[in-house]
This record gives sequence, C-alpha cells and structure tokens, in this order.
Amino acid sequence: MRILVLIMVLGQVAFAQDRMAPLDFKGKALVSVSDADMVSSAYVDGKLGEADGKDAISLIPLNGNYKEWKSYETFATNSVAGPPCSVAVSPDGKYAFVVETFTPPSEGGTTFNDFSIGRLLSVFDVSDLKNPKLLETKDIGERPVGVSVSPNGEWLAIGYYSNGNQNLGLIPFENGKLGKVFTYSIPNVDPETAANEIDWHPSGKFLAAVMQNANQIAFIRVDFSSEEPAVEAHGNVVGTGKFPMKGDFTPDGSHYITTCLYWGPDVDGTWIEAPRGQLNSIRFDNQPQDGKVLHSNISTAEAGISPEGFSISHDGSLLVTTNLERSYLPYGINDAEPRITWYSSLSLLSIDKETGKLNHLADHYFQGILPEAVVFDASDNYLAVAVFDSFDDAEKGGRIDFWRVVKQAGEIPFLVNTNHSVPVARGAHSMVLIR
Repeated sequence: MRILVLIMVLGQVAFAQDRMAPLDFKGKALVSVSDADMVSSAYVDGKLGEADGKDAISLIPLNGNYKEWKSYETFATNSVAGPPCSVAVSPDGKYAFVVETFTPPSEGGTTFNDFSIGRLLSVFDVSDLKNPKLLETKDIGERPVGVSVSPNGEWLAIGYYSNGNQNLGLIPFENGKLGKVFTYSIPNVDPETAANEIDWHPSGKFLAAVMQNANQIAFIRVDFSSEEPAVEAHGNVVGTGKFPMKGDFTPDGSHYITTCLYWGPDVDGTWIEAPRGQLNSIRFDNQPQDGKVLHSNISTAEAGISPEGFSISHDGSLLVTTNLERSYLPYGINDAEPRITWYSSLSLLSIDKETGKLNHLADHYFQGILPEAVVFDASDNYLAVAVFDSFDDAEKGGRIDFWRVVKQAGEIPFLVNTNHSVPVARGAHSMVLIR
C-alpha cells in the first residue's frame, strides 16, 4: 500500500513539474480566424447575442519569451458556421487566405437568420507578422466553406456548401494575385452535396473531398497541363461514419483520415445529443495494381462528442481531436441548458504509420467553449488549441491555449494543459501554423 501511495505521489509531482516547465512551442507563427458576430449558443437558440468586436484574422509570432506573446489582428470576414478550415497559408508563409461562408449580420440583426450567404475569398500579406495586410478580396461563388493551398503554392482549392451544382473550386495564385476561378462538380458524387473540405495530397496531383451529407470521401486527380485544370475521379468513393466534418492526409500521403460527428435529423437538436464521434482511416491507393485504383477503409476509433477539428503530428504517429462536447449550450446562471457540459475535451490517438490503424489513447478535459481547431507545433511536442469563448464572462474574447505532449520511453503519450494562453478575438474557430 505504501508503495502504491509513493508511486501516486511521485506521479503527481512529475505532472506538476511538467505543467510548470517552460513553454518551448516551435514554429514561426500561429494564424487563426475569429467570428465575433455570435455567441456559441446561437447554434441552439438562434440568438446572436452581443457582438464582441469584428471578425478577425489573428497572427501570433512565436519568437522571444512566450510570456510576452500576443496577437496582432485585422478585419477578415469569416464564419464559424462551417468546418474549421476557413484559413490557409502559403507554403512560404507569406500569404494567408480566408473564406467567407456567411457575411456579418445585417445592421441591427439579432438572429442567425440575419446572416447572408458569403461569397468572398480574402488574401492577406502576413510576411510582417505584426501587421497583417489585406491585399485582395474576390467573389468566388456561393457559400465557400474551406480553403487549402497546393504544396507548391500555385493553386487554391475551395470546397462549397451550396454553389449550384459546382462544389469544387480551383484558383491559380501567383505573385500575390488570385487568378480566374474554375469550378467543377466533383466526379462520382451528387453535385448538390456539400464539399465540406478539400485537401491536397502531398504530391499535389490529387485532392480529397469530404462529402458531409453523403457520408463519403471522394478522391480526385487534377491535370494542370492546360490553362484550365482538368479533374477526374481517382478511384472509388469511400463511405465513412455518419456526418464527416474535417479530413487530412497523413504526412506521407498513404492514408486519409476524417472525423465523423454523428449529427443528423435523427439526433435531438441535430447535434446537441450526438453520441461520441469517431475517426475513419482510409488507405489511399497511389500505386494501383493492374491499373485499378482501390481505396480502402482501414480503421476506425472513437473520439469525444462532436470532434470537429483535428491535427496529425508532423511525424505521422499521433492525432488530436478538438471535441465540442456540449459546451456551447446556453449557460446563464439561472437558465443554463440542463444538457450543458461545463467543459470541452481533446482526444489523443496513435496512428500506425505502416497500416494506418488508429488507436484511441485518452480524453483530456478542460474549461472552454467550442474548441474547433488544434495544431501540433513544429517539434510535435506541443499543441495550440483555438477556444471560441470562456464560461467566465469577465474573460473577454477567445484564446489560444497551449498544451504539452508528454512522450516517455515505454509509456503511453498523454497531454498536459500548460495553463498558458494568448487572447484573440472572440470566436476563434480555424487555425494553422506557419512553420
């Protein structure tokens, strides 16, 4: 018994020491976007609440003493009402791109119905991390929900929720300028199905599209040999769990992973009483046998409730999801929604880099509302987590929290909240790292 107590005490001491260790988050800067136009409970009752400033893009330079880190912001029209992939950066770290899924509300607007469908893509010069500058806005079509940049930085891919029967966009980008918008119907799927996210394969030759309402992932080959790119299906469409939200290729491009939220009309409140979510791992076939491309579902693993966002470590061995739980429900002192969870969570999973198999390791809980985005730092030893809002109304704005990834020889990795945060505009929901 004494031995067990000693082990527990030593473990608590080690945990406390790790929490107090200096923050050594690696990277050049974090880039996040915030939707300041609504409180999180608007998802439940449609009431926007009081605006907290304006929509913003926030840059956090990661140099110097971490205790002095701060965000530098400018207006960027965007919306949290979509997947957490509203912002992307060019490979050289000089430009950031933000899609507008919904516009700011009409003057005097107080409900979700006072938003209009967005159409804009904004380009920012972020080469000066303390002074982001808007370079261009472009009408790219109705309700873009995600943006990603090709590995060579020459093309943007856009996913659309509702743009007629055109749910994929490709836009050339050169010398800080956007070119013509080319739109397509994604092959082999219903053209009116929302393409929640479009991701580039590391080779730059293929795309993956998350088809939210069809529970499918579609793979696309892109030919850039002509002025207008040609797109065609690359192998079979792969079914997923219910309501896929966000996806990404593993760093080596061998697998594609997506979160599944299990939302839908058969769920009370559409998403309020959703069960725990899951992740799907799909083997991406880039070297077909006998010319036949066959992508295959390899593995599933559970995550917390409503795992909207996730990040894969740069070495491809770990994955972390941001789980909304039911943190976004109304939380007034006398009228809090009884189903509220006064916490959100992160789920930590391992990835077998050879097979793509996923393994759920643990859930880690913390106080915060609607965390939708997470990124590993360049060393894979830390995480940045975008938190939409706080339960304490005295804490204005959103924040970026920093967590440590503890990896000890022979032990299962785990996460520690460092208790260090950097304030950003309220409504933080999408985020990327400039390495």
